[in-house]
Amino acid sequence: MRAQSVQVGDAHILYDADAAPDIASQHFDPAWWQQRGDVVGGATGRGAVCFVRGGAAVWALRHYRRGGWMARLSDDRYWWTGLERTRPWREWRLTAALRAQGLPVPEPVAARVVRDGPFYRGDLITRRIEAAEVLADLLHERALPLGDWHRLGGVLRRFQDAGVRHDDINARNVLLDAQGRFHLLDFDKARIVPPGPWRERNLARFRRSLHKFARREPRFHFAPAAWEALAQGYETSARL
Repeated sequence: MRAQSVQVGDAHILYDADAAPDIASQHFDPAWWQQRGDVVGGATGRGAVCFVRGGAAVWALRHYRRGGWMARLSDDRYWWTGLERTRPWREWRLTAALRAQGLPVPEPVAARVVRDGPFYRGDLITRRIEAAEVLADLLHERALPLGDWHRLGGVLRRFQDAGVRHDDINARNVLLDAQGRFHLLDFDKARIVPPGPWRERNLARFRRSLHKFARREPRFHFAPAAWEALAQGYETSARL
């Protein structure tokens, strides 16, 4: 990876020169990709993702959008407090650092910040993890073997041992690929912090997200034994 940055007018772009040497502002515009016929899918939710053909790879393009009551004031504008403190910049740099440590995260391609007076808007491009399913969607279709839950617990422990406080950990931010490997997504709200009670709170948050899906859909495949296996994997990983 070769991290580089460029400014064109009010737009700042941070990118991996190995993965996207010719990156430009139009690459952050879904309409531009649509006109080229290079949109190959998408995912819904806050900060909806558009999948596009980025050369030999498929990229996931996400526009940053607010949630909660702040979205009533502006759905995609954030206060400018300096380039390095913008959400796209922080998420790109954090994801790159985690990937360099061997943690299972998407490959960061590029981030863009467009300043508008005291505000900014932002976008992020990562490489799509191929042949992978969102955990929440998968559990609507079938149950996971307990061994998979055990391995997921170990993956969560690896992130926490690296100091990754992921305050938006939920069943939609976990992928399982065709090789049986778990990946974590969406590090917009994540940061590196010292050990503390946040570790238990993050696990509890993840458990609540699974229960929330289970309450909505009676056929959602999440049972007490699944969480027990995850907890065992989490503890076993700590002893390795």
